[in-house]
Amino acid sequence: MHPKLTTLLYGVGVFIVFSLLVITIRHFTSVAIENYEYFGLFSKKDIFLGLIVAVVVTFNHERKKNLK
Repeated sequence: MHPKLTTLLYGVGVFIVFSLLVITIRHFTSVAIENYEYFGLFSKKDIFLGLIVAVVVTFNHERKKNLK
């Protein structure tokens, strides 16, 4: 598989895991947000934080992979 595609899939996977954690935590803690803007589950802040987490984790993963 092409290295850039692998990196992109890793980042998407990190974003999905983050999103599932947000949904799970909100469900079990009953934290209600007034304005769910995406699919009735996420706010803009959740999407933005998820993207930041995905970029940082993917960057660190790639850096550690290249150091080996």
